[in-house]
Amino acid sequence: GVGLALLTYVCNQDRGIPHNVAIYEDESAAKTLFKGDLVDGPGKTTYSVEALTEGTFFFRCDPHPDMKGAFIVSGSA
Repeated sequence: GVGLALLTYVCNQDRGIPHNVAIYEDESAAKTLFKGDLVDGPGKTTYSVEALTEGTFFFRCDPHPDMKGAFIVSGSA
């Protein structure tokens, strides 16, 4: 596995609307790998994500599940 921790910066400019970043094993969201605290807008935070193995994972904003994508961890630069 890759075994590198990372920092994820979030800047929420939506006044009065909470957002977060959560990383799951897959789109079923059954297994949580990382769940960031909610950030009320306007606001910003930096999440410290523990090391993940190499692979493709699913991420989303929990309050807004349509805000989603692939979170790719790769050992190559």
